Amino acid sequence: MQTMTHRFTAELRRLERDSHEKCSSCGRPFRHADTAHAGYSSDGGVLFVGDCCKSQVAETAVRYYWMERAYATPEANATLWRYMDFAKFAALLKDRSIYFARADQLGDPWEGAKGAIPNKPRWDQHYLRFFRESLRNPPPGVDFNLSDKEVEKEANRLLSEFASAGERDLRRTYVSCWHENEFESEALWRLYCPPQSPGIAIQTTLSALNASMGNDPSIQIGRVRYVDFRSHFAGINEAFFRKRQSLSHEREVRAVIRPNGETSLGVLRPAVLPALLKAIVISPFAPSWFEPLLREVMTRFGADAPTKPSDLLLQPFF
Repeated sequence: MQTMTHRFTAELRRLERDSHEKCSSCGRPFRHADTAHAGYSSDGGVLFVGDCCKSQVAETAVRYYWMERAYATPEANATLWRYMDFAKFAALLKDRSIYFARADQLGDPWEGAKGAIPNKPRWDQHYLRFFRESLRNPPPGVDFNLSDKEVEKEANRLLSEFASAGERDLRRTYVSCWHENEFESEALWRLYCPPQSPGIAIQTTLSALNASMGNDPSIQIGRVRYVDFRSHFAGINEAFFRKRQSLSHEREVRAVIRPNGETSLGVLRPAVLPALLKAIVISPFAPSWFEPLLREVMTRFGADAPTKPSDLLLQPFF
């Protein structure tokens, strides 16, 4: 078996992200606990394959048991919206960057939650059992030689660190929220651009959002899944892609980053605006003076994107 080199290029990480569900060579879908091989062919091409095509891998960067991702990825041409007031849009144009808010600043007290407090004893017992078993059955060549009392003490210490890590994740995870829908949402207009306030919605696609940020494989972009936390836990890799069912109207697709050492309340990621801005939709509640101002500001910042009125302004007949 080849030694793993752990050499990853941006191209290989991008392939691993984009071809996560299937072998990049033959297209065979991965199944839980299949072995995935990420590496390079003899001519230097990148590969992310299963055992079916592992003979094509001349250099193995890493191999591991495959698992489903914590989130589902929309289709490349899925329509995404970002509703915002005029000040935030002006900041986007000036900075030419997408703003990612720190997770604990998003306004949802359940952001990053693993479950509901009444279920925490079940969660704790599950991981205590896991830690005890791991300490009593270490990998070959490792001998902890711990007494039962020491195992219990160490398992509880690990559980405490586990909980602290969840709190820390809130302060090192950054999120940009988008709405997936073929059509406009009147509810989101009212939430983010209430009547008589100037606002817009960016209309884009998943592939355009990705391309605007350089197809960076370190940025996770996926659908939020809405769950009933009374009976559901969010795994440690799922927490920032799980929200309460009461928020399901958001139909959120989010981009998530975890910059090393970053602790500020928000970070900016440079974005190529012509790639991102497929259309700018003007709020149906905006005052009459807003559209000329919007066009003037877009011209000043060199934002060449089509603007259009909201479909909510269409009039019925009877």
